[in-house]
Amino acid sequence: MNIATTNVIAKIAAVLAGLGLVASSFAFAPAARAATVDELQAQINALLAQISSMQGGSSASTTFTMDLTLGSTGAEVTALQNWLISGGYSIPAGATGYFGAQTQAALAAYQAANGISPAAGYFGPITRAKVNAAAGGSTGGSTGGSTGGDLEGGAGSIDEAEFLSSLNNEEVGEDEEDVEVAGLEITADDGSDIEITAVTLDFDYADSGADDDLEDYASEVSIWLDGEEVARLDADEFNDDNDYSKTVSLDDGAVIMADEMADLTVAVSGVSNLDSTNAGEQWNVAFEAVRFRDADGATISDSSTGDITDGNDDTTTDSGEREFTFETFATAADVELQLSLTEGEEGDAVNEAHVIDVDDSDDTDGVEILAFTIEVEGDSDLLVDEIPVLFTSVEATGNDPDDLATSASLWFDGEEIGSENFLSSDADGSTETITFEDLGLELGADDEYEFMVTVDLVSTGDTLDAGDTLKAEITSTERGNIDVEDESGEDLASGDKTGTALGEASAVYDAGIMVTFVSSEEEETFTGDDSAEVDQGTYEITFEVAAFDGDFRIDKSCEEGGADAAGQGVEFTITNSGSNSTTCTVTSAESDSEDTANVFEVDEDTTREFTLQVLATASATHFAEVSVDSINWGTATNDTNANYYTFNLSDFKTGALNLALVP
Repeated sequence: MNIATTNVIAKIAAVLAGLGLVASSFAFAPAARAATVDELQAQINALLAQISSMQGGSSASTTFTMDLTLGSTGAEVTALQNWLISGGYSIPAGATGYFGAQTQAALAAYQAANGISPAAGYFGPITRAKVNAAAGGSTGGSTGGSTGGDLEGGAGSIDEAEFLSSLNNEEVGEDEEDVEVAGLEITADDGSDIEITAVTLDFDYADSGADDDLEDYASEVSIWLDGEEVARLDADEFNDDNDYSKTVSLDDGAVIMADEMADLTVAVSGVSNLDSTNAGEQWNVAFEAVRFRDADGATISDSSTGDITDGNDDTTTDSGEREFTFETFATAADVELQLSLTEGEEGDAVNEAHVIDVDDSDDTDGVEILAFTIEVEGDSDLLVDEIPVLFTSVEATGNDPDDLATSASLWFDGEEIGSENFLSSDADGSTETITFEDLGLELGADDEYEFMVTVDLVSTGDTLDAGDTLKAEITSTERGNIDVEDESGEDLASGDKTGTALGEASAVYDAGIMVTFVSSEEEETFTGDDSAEVDQGTYEITFEVAAFDGDFRIDKSCEEGGADAAGQGVEFTITNSGSNSTTCTVTSAESDSEDTANVFEVDEDTTREFTLQVLATASATHFAEVSVDSINWGTATNDTNANYYTFNLSDFKTGALNLALVP
């Protein structure tokens, strides 16, 4: 059996199944030879006639009255399925009364074959009108914005026509399709259904620039009734010859039921290559006339009801027009690339100043130096191809980032997506910009993405010295040089790239200490008697010190204010210090046999806890709080250690107390 014969037999089976009939209901004479396709088709036609006769011709006279879509059920779904099957559009499950994917596919095939756009398998007003007309029925139904074959009623007119308040000052983006720019809410009077047959549109260039050709801005103009397309034409049909005014004929079936309302809208599609000088230019559009016919067959042109009025044909927008502008794709989509430092504990650990443990003989690779986030705002995906990062170094001898690091890498979602070398051949200087190129990174609209920058550091036995610092940043300058396109292929404008990602300088040591905040507290106390009572504040900041690659000592002394100096121990600041007299101590709940009168011992690979306590006595009424500025450390056994730990101390502070003079 050939393919054509098989398909014909399948049609017979589909028809039978769809109508709830079985093959045994019909007699087929056995063939002495294989039937030809034409013979089988003749049998189908005879069978359809027999079925129609058995059902009283119901498939030919069905009237559809409602919209149907995925999930719809009921008698009209069954009737539609029978109608499609009888027309040769396959629904393998038959006429089940449930509108599923098979019914949607069959209906979409019918729409495509009959020029109904879009052929999406939705049974709406336009499709319903064509099916009813083919089936000999009428539109039926009582919802607004419907379409049909024969109109019901007598003489009719447009009762109201008001601008849709939701459509004004719209933006038509470059290469953006079918952007609604204006609409009328039209109500038919109660005398008759009306069918909209044509609309006269008038476009006016509203700015003072030289380019007033609509085709340089728009590619197409389309008209829609309640979301279904009823006309489409090239934008160049609105031109100087017709003063950008044209009467557009609509597809059959744009019907509004009597005493019902529907939305008639005009949409514009932007050109794919909008000239930059045309971006932001304003246009107006007016509905100058709406032509319709009523159930008596009269054709009427309405040019005065409500907001159906003549435009003024100049650069002024009057009450009978709606404004809209043509914009670049990025502007219309409100696209923006936003930079920021990655938030949270992990991001802070990378971006805040801290100590980096390096080796004294081998390079230290993969050191995290900057964690940043890119957030995409707006209705467009972005393609990022280049991201520049600025590195700044401060060294004991010399001053060049390539003295500290050999290369930098960019990581995204756990994968290395770029790696570049520092250039030792460039002129010495404290800064160097590394640009990660050829990234081809697609970032989705309205989403955010986290990135990490790492560096490979040289050893302290090479050109790296203990205490040298390095930081990585994406400043406004680097941000402006990020190579990024929107999904239309246009470069993102500088104004659409915002934010910065500024890491702090971290110091490298092959041996040293790391300090971690533990807690803080403050308490208000009083001394003296009722006649001479004095307000005092007791402040405590507790922290841990960890030693790596050696034994180190922390000075026991403490001092308020002043520049870093050997022997100051823990240096702190108290706000409004001129209004206090202060005393302080540094203590540890633990002891070590190598502690001396001047220093605490912290052994290699151990952690020890310390507390700075400050007692402030008020000499004036004020708020006061305490914060740690630096910690002296080194190997000296007396209080002359001259290394100053000043990193990641922003959290090393107490709350404020209101110290007051009393009484």
